[in-house]
Amino acid sequence: MNSNSLVSISDISKEEILQLLRQASYFEANPNQKILDGKMVATLFFEPSTRTRLSFETAVNRLGGRVVGFSDASTTSSSKGETLKDTIKMVSNYVDLIIMRHYLEGAARYATEVTETPIINAGDGANQHPSQTMLDLYSIYKTQGKLNNLTITMVGDLKYGRTVHSLLMAMQYFNPTFNFVACRELRMPAEYRQFCLEHGIQYTEYTEFSQEVITECDILYI
Repeated sequence: MNSNSLVSISDISKEEILQLLRQASYFEANPNQKILDGKMVATLFFEPSTRTRLSFETAVNRLGGRVVGFSDASTTSSSKGETLKDTIKMVSNYVDLIIMRHYLEGAARYATEVTETPIINAGDGANQHPSQTMLDLYSIYKTQGKLNNLTITMVGDLKYGRTVHSLLMAMQYFNPTFNFVACRELRMPAEYRQFCLEHGIQYTEYTEFSQEVITECDILYI
C-alpha cells in the first residue's frame, strides 16, 4: 500500500493526527493554495454522496488541482460488469490520487493492493470513514479546546455507522470515556467493544437515550 493512502484511521499515528489537525487550522485560515498545481485527482463514488464528494472536490480546486471522476456508478463501465480492480487500474493511469467511496466493506483496502496510486477512503460500507473522523476530531478540538479526557455519547445506528467506528478508533490516543446508546439490534459491534477493552477505553451501553446520559457527556455524536 502506498504510504500516502488513508484507508482506516488506524493507518495514522497520534502524532500524524495532531499534525493534520494543525494543518487543517492553517488551511482553514488560508484556503486558497497552489500545492496541488498540475495534479489530477479522481473522485470515484460508487455510493451516493453530496457533502463528502463536494468537500473533497472543493478542497482539490482550492489547492490548485483538477478533478475527474463520477458520482453515479451506473454511468460507468462497472454497470457493464467491469471489475473494481480493472476500474482502479485504469483510473490510476490518469491521476495522482484516488478518492473513493464504495458500498462494500474493505473496497478501499483492496484498491490499495492493485495500484501504487494513493487511495483516500471516503467511506466503505459499514466499515470506516477516516476523512470524516479527521473533521470530527477538528470540530471537537475547536469546540472543547482539547481532545483528552472527554466523555463522548454516541447515539443511533452504532452497528452500521462507519463514522462512529472510525471516531472510536481515533480517540484511543486521548483517554476517552464512551456512552453507546442504541437499541440492541443496532448496538456497537463486538469487535469495537473488544477494541475498547484491549485499549483500556471505558464505555457504558444504554438502550434508552435519557437526560442523565446527556448531562454527563461533553460531546453528543448522533
